[in-house]
Amino acid sequence: MLKQVSVIAENKKGAVNAVISDISDAGIDFYNVVSNDSPEFGIIRMLCSDPERAVEILKNNGYLTRSDNVLGIVISEEVGSLSRLLSDVSDSYINIDYLYVCYIRNVENPVAILHVHECSEVEECLKGKGYISLDNSSLYK
Repeated sequence: MLKQVSVIAENKKGAVNAVISDISDAGIDFYNVVSNDSPEFGIIRMLCSDPERAVEILKNNGYLTRSDNVLGIVISEEVGSLSRLLSDVSDSYINIDYLYVCYIRNVENPVAILHVHECSEVEECLKGKGYISLDNSSLYK
C-alpha cells in the first residue's frame, strides 16, 4: 500500500507550480504527480518521498490536503495488461474510485494506482491473483 498526497488548489495560472515548489523546496522528492481539474478547483495527487511532511507543509501554507492509502499494482508492458487487471478487479466485485497509470523510476514496469475502499482487503485479493503491490519502501530506494 502507498501513501498518496491529495491537494485541492485553485484552478488558476501558477497554482500547480506553487504546490510543487512548496514541497520540493523542503527537499521532498516526487515519484509521480497527476492533476484533474474543474472550472474553479483542481485536485493534485502525488506520490512523494515524505508524504506526512508534505501534508504538513501544504496545510501550513493554507491548502486543503490529505494523505490517502492507494494501491500501486505493477502491470506488464504488454497490450491488455491494464484490461486484465481491471477484469480481475471487476470479477472480485471491487469498485475502483479512480485510477491512473504511471511509471516510477525504481520500478521496471508501469504501475496502476488504484483508490479503493478497504485497501488491505483488495491488496490481498490482488496478491492472491499474482499481482505485485508496492509499498512506500519500494519507491524510496
